Amino acid sequence: MCDDHGHSAAEAAWSAPRIAEGPAVDPVALPEVDEVRVTTMVDNTFDALLVSAQGVTRASIGAGRTAARQFAGGEALAGLRAEHGFSALVTVQSGNASSTLLFDTGASPDALAVNAERLGIDVGDLQGVVLSHGHFDHAGGFDGLARLRGRSGLPLTVHPAV
Repeated sequence: MCDDHGHSAAEAAWSAPRIAEGPAVDPVALPEVDEVRVTTMVDNTFDALLVSAQGVTRASIGAGRTAARQFAGGEALAGLRAEHGFSALVTVQSGNASSTLLFDTGASPDALAVNAERLGIDVGDLQGVVLSHGHFDHAGGFDGLARLRGRSGLPLTVHPAV
């Protein structure tokens, strides 16, 4: 969890939920969906020994390989890259239609991209990116994302205090 990084209580209050004027604001109605799948792309830990459970699929250490000349075969199991930061891929399925958003991008330029490659995730189908707030550990992975997508023009939604 990010702390306030020296921001005042007034700045925090400005971004807090509040009553808004107008008929289109409240309530927000969401349609029913068949499935919501959340894939953690970047987090501050990775434990290759955790096993999958009902409703939870975990990546094993075999999710990634990296060059390692000291081993026979020239590579080693690498698992996923962990760092101080966060990113999650959210896919909503309704019938045959699906929508995929990236929620935050992690801290470094490459952890999101490396983990997407190791998990075999094609980020070309992303429909947008949502930034929860402007701290570096949630917004640093755009460079790697651009490298994987090979193009720009992806919609971006940001928290008002960004």
